[in-house]
Amino acid sequence: MKNSLSIAPMMDRTDLHFRNFMRLITKHTLLYTEMIHANAIIHDKNNRFDIEQNCDGPNAIQIGCSDPKEATKFAKKIKNYTFNEININCGCPSNKVINGDFGAILMKKPKLVTEIVHSIKEYTNIPVTVKTRIGIDNIDNKEFLYKFIEELNNVNVKKIIIHARKAILKGLSPHENRTIPPLNYERVKFIQKSFKNIDIILNGGITDIYKAKSLLKIYNGIMIGRYAWDNPWGFKDVDHLFFNQEYKLISRNEIIQKYINYSLKYLNTGHSPRRLVKPLFNIFYASPGSKYWKQQLNEISNNNLPYKELTNIVENTEKLYQTAA
Repeated sequence: MKNSLSIAPMMDRTDLHFRNFMRLITKHTLLYTEMIHANAIIHDKNNRFDIEQNCDGPNAIQIGCSDPKEATKFAKKIKNYTFNEININCGCPSNKVINGDFGAILMKKPKLVTEIVHSIKEYTNIPVTVKTRIGIDNIDNKEFLYKFIEELNNVNVKKIIIHARKAILKGLSPHENRTIPPLNYERVKFIQKSFKNIDIILNGGITDIYKAKSLLKIYNGIMIGRYAWDNPWGFKDVDHLFFNQEYKLISRNEIIQKYINYSLKYLNTGHSPRRLVKPLFNIFYASPGSKYWKQQLNEISNNNLPYKELTNIVENTEKLYQTAA
């Protein structure tokens, strides 16, 4: 099944637990890990990243990498993982990432990116994809982006995600880089028309599921980022809208109870309540009871309430919601 909709990799957001939470809401949306540096996996003696693949349905791992030799070692270690794709980050503009010589700065080094792609492909059959921007700093024209995509096309990269903003490498925070540089969907559309053999996925500024659906008339796929974190319940209809699945009526209560059952096993193996409740904070986005819900989750995060109190909190929140409705 074609992954026409995906949730973007987001640092401190799209960890294993958030992805498993979203999987309860949508069975078919492609979910990306946070960006993980290739070296972290190469030198992972305790295999702590193995659990990142423990999520049903389509999942992708995003990596940071700037060294083809590291890419080779990474590929050898991950070759038997169950991810649907390995995505190379060529778009993150944070200072830490740029100082590490990966992320958006790689747009200036297309030959290096192709070497990394080749190194990974040599040792695994997992498809390799790239996530990038439309430009960086003052290098902001369609010719620059075209040449970058052309190099990827030469090593048979079949899917490229384009965040439709340029990246400012100095002077803007990562948050500002997601909001201040203007969106330019037309440049992404130009790439879409120029490389018909590549699936071009549009990312950036999409905060409405129905708008995302309409954009599929132009682009091969849509990637949504912060909206998924801010309003996860907004994805409740996407399997029907995007993947032609039979519409199923589900409730927030049902999703939360399933997530509680899922998370108890991780609680018992040492995962912190703070990490486990984090995906739940916005499930009542813009709904009556949302303020109470978040206050109670904060109490659990601060260990002032036992994690199993979640069941009662769900019931109390639902009562507030029903009373207000």
